[in-house]
Amino acid sequence: MTIIRAFTLRNIMIILCIFMLILIGDKALGIRSKIQDVREAGRLYAAGELIAAESRYRLAADNTAIQYKEEEIASRLTELAPITEIRSSLQRISLRLDDQLTIKDFPGYMESYASLLSLKSKYMTPGGPYEVYYRQLSADSGLSDKMTAGFRQFKDEFLAGLAAGTSKGADSGAAGDSADSLKWSLLQIPADYYGGAAAKEELLAARFEAHDTARLKALAAAGSFGPMLDSALSMEEAYRSHSYTAPWIKKQVQASALLMLNKDLDGEYTAAFAGHAAAYRSYAASAGIRSSKALKLIDTSIARLLREGQRHVRGGRYAEALKLYAELAPVQDTSAETAAATLAWNTAEPVRLLPGGEVQGSYTLTAAVTGRYGAKVAIAGIDTGGRLVYAALSEDGTVSTQTGEVVPEAAGLSSLAFDEPLSAYSGVPVVVASGSRPDGRMAFTGYAIRPEGIALLLSFSGSGYELMAEDGSIRVADTDLADGAEGRTAIFRLVNGSYEFAELYQEAITYTPIDPVQLELHINEKVMFSCEIIIDSAGRTIARANGRDLLLQGEVPLITGPAAVSGQFENGYGEVETELGVQTAPVFVVDSAQSLSLTPP
Repeated sequence: MTIIRAFTLRNIMIILCIFMLILIGDKALGIRSKIQDVREAGRLYAAGELIAAESRYRLAADNTAIQYKEEEIASRLTELAPITEIRSSLQRISLRLDDQLTIKDFPGYMESYASLLSLKSKYMTPGGPYEVYYRQLSADSGLSDKMTAGFRQFKDEFLAGLAAGTSKGADSGAAGDSADSLKWSLLQIPADYYGGAAAKEELLAARFEAHDTARLKALAAAGSFGPMLDSALSMEEAYRSHSYTAPWIKKQVQASALLMLNKDLDGEYTAAFAGHAAAYRSYAASAGIRSSKALKLIDTSIARLLREGQRHVRGGRYAEALKLYAELAPVQDTSAETAAATLAWNTAEPVRLLPGGEVQGSYTLTAAVTGRYGAKVAIAGIDTGGRLVYAALSEDGTVSTQTGEVVPEAAGLSSLAFDEPLSAYSGVPVVVASGSRPDGRMAFTGYAIRPEGIALLLSFSGSGYELMAEDGSIRVADTDLADGAEGRTAIFRLVNGSYEFAELYQEAITYTPIDPVQLELHINEKVMFSCEIIIDSAGRTIARANGRDLLLQGEVPLITGPAAVSGQFENGYGEVETELGVQTAPVFVVDSAQSLSLTPP
């Protein structure tokens, strides 16, 4: 018989009848079950067993085999809805906890814990109508034990991970961030799961301190001073954001800073010390640290190093002082000390202001002054090519230079000097170069340092020169400018910005009035006296005064009678004719004679 033959109409009808009988039986069982559930639920409700009643009413509501006391079921379920919510919420949270523990979803686990707290706060109010039902449903669910076991599992894992990070020590990017996340997770776990707030604080503080100090020590040991300070600041900021204090961070940073700073100082690594000190000061400011052993060490060490720099300057070790100040610059403003040392060096060795002046032998002659011409230091020099070069250090520390022409006979020059009187009269610096000549005189060449350039101001020879302040002329002694005028004093006057020869100097002679009786007391002095001029029998001109005769020579006057005579007694004597005969008389060399007679001769 084939399958097609087996499925005859009669057989199909038999199978359908059997299926219908099964459905009818199932329907009958559902009807019976619903009726029983409603009756049992009513009994339980009447007995005050509301949790069991809610369960049977919920079964009845889910049974659609018959419409039986639907209004009563709905009314009771509405009345017992809080119990339904408690039961379903606990079941839902329990299922989520299982999934979250499986995939280690700690944030989700904390959300489930928050949901449980919210549910508990809603229905487990002391003395509330549903407190007893919540306690019973919670106990029946086993959720509390499951929550405790889950938190213990997370706590143990986080502590193990933190310990592993502590043993590695160094903060290495993502690894450090991961360790930090473990700390924040441990802080989120409620204190009850640590055995209380005190136990939680003690455990976490010990573990956090061990981890943080290990990281900071590792960075310090690697010489990563800046990263250590940055890491400390990041740690403190992270702790603050989680409302937690970690005093061990500042303590460890200070210990490491003291160790490193003392190492710098002991090794005289001033630049390294300055860098570390500046970094620590910045850290202290950011961390709100106003006083610490490290800050005190930095301040006292800087003061000591500044005193050392001053000793270098006083000892003439200017380069060492400037190097020290430059190394301290990152942590201390040493601009004033640097300027003072530079000024002292330039004052002691002003040739350094001139171009190439740092190279010894660049200049054959130099002259320098301080506090003149509006400059801290001014210097003039003649370089190896014979050119005159001028440099000035201004009050603001800038250096200006000017280059002039080649000085005549530069190879024979013996001195270079600033002429203060000429500078004051000219209103600009005046530099005079001088050198000896074969004839014994000195050759003087002077230059005015004007803003527009260096210009020749004077050029002459003599034994010396002097500026006459009353008219700005220059008198040059022992000049050789004019024929037959050697040894005379020449006058030079300013013409078109430079001095030119004007005339020979005629010295004004002052005569001292005397009594001829005292003539021998004024040998070789320019004197004058009043007398009577007469001619003796030999034709000689005689000056008679107070009974004394003087033989006149030199510019002998052609007058007789009262006169004023000027000249000098050179300690010579001659003979004159008098009433008593020939006598010896002093010889008076006449410069001039003026008649005192009111009547023309």
